[in-house]
Amino acid sequence: MVVSRPARAQRPVRRMAPWRPPTALARRVYPIAGESTASFVGRLAALNHMPVDALMSKIGEGAQPMPVETTDVYLNAAALERLAALSSLDVLALQRALPHVREAHLLTDGPGPAWRWPRWQPRDPVFLVRACDLCAAARRRPAAVYLVSVTRWQVCGRHGRWLDNLREGGTTWLSLAALPEVVQAHEQRVLLERRVGAGGRTLFADALHIAAFWWNVPALCPPVWHERSRALGPSVGSDLRIAPLVAYPEVVALAWMLAARERRRMRNSWSVGQDGAWLNQVGGTFSGWRMPAGPAQMAVELWMRQHSGAALPTDTGVRPAQGKWRRLPAPLPHEDAPLGTHLEKLTCLPWRFGDEPPHPPDSDVWSVLGQA
Repeated sequence: MVVSRPARAQRPVRRMAPWRPPTALARRVYPIAGESTASFVGRLAALNHMPVDALMSKIGEGAQPMPVETTDVYLNAAALERLAALSSLDVLALQRALPHVREAHLLTDGPGPAWRWPRWQPRDPVFLVRACDLCAAARRRPAAVYLVSVTRWQVCGRHGRWLDNLREGGTTWLSLAALPEVVQAHEQRVLLERRVGAGGRTLFADALHIAAFWWNVPALCPPVWHERSRALGPSVGSDLRIAPLVAYPEVVALAWMLAARERRRMRNSWSVGQDGAWLNQVGGTFSGWRMPAGPAQMAVELWMRQHSGAALPTDTGVRPAQGKWRRLPAPLPHEDAPLGTHLEKLTCLPWRFGDEPPHPPDSDVWSVLGQA
């Protein structure tokens, strides 16, 4: 019997001749804000009628291009300069638009131009989401544009679409025409993060994963989540695909409530009595959502334990300033994270959509498990 040996991993072929300055390609492609480097390179190659691997060989040394929808390509500084010259753009313009050519993501390989295109996973935790094809068409771009995302999904408020890259049901987006409250919630999330800053992003991540706790215990889910699921129709894909979609309005509302507490706590102007009053107010909101308020508050109480330590010292100069809409640094116990950190890494909570139902700590005398 002949035993076949596994194929060896392809290695970059070292170039002996010196690199010549690249000549700009005939047709220019302008990057889209937040676009993956692989998506931009693919569009540049397609518009100039050349294979992607031929373009990559002009950019630098690397192994093999991968599908643009799976992982992104990473460049070193020399390869970035060559990509800028080939695309008739300057390096700063590319770095403003493409997240993975910014300084923090550049390879240290050198001294010659080099790139890496990971086969299965990117160098950094990241999600690639298909951009809205209507937005791309309006800008005279090909439809296959992929964005670097901090979530597995994005919302196009202009065209009322929930975008992802799951391809369930043969499509990478879901219509929100029957759910305008989801689009409105997205506008409120953008407003929160714009006004509050890093703290807003962090608290949205926490609110989303509090909702994951509820989702994993069906007895805790607000009835409106099931109503939104039915409004989407029967062919939208798996429950996990639509979980953040149907929960989005409540998640954003909860993020605003968390932000109200954290602003005061970070300024050392929050007391135990105010915590109790705030929790009662949150419980009233849950009752309005027709949730079992007591069990639903369990996740919030566990979040409060994480956010009960000492606030920032007064002499650090980074406390949130006076005023309702001043910027809030990432609240303790969180640490400041780069803008592109995805939410599953940003949150201080352990739950994820689809996890097994949580077991309360021994100190909790009641359980949400097994409820009808």
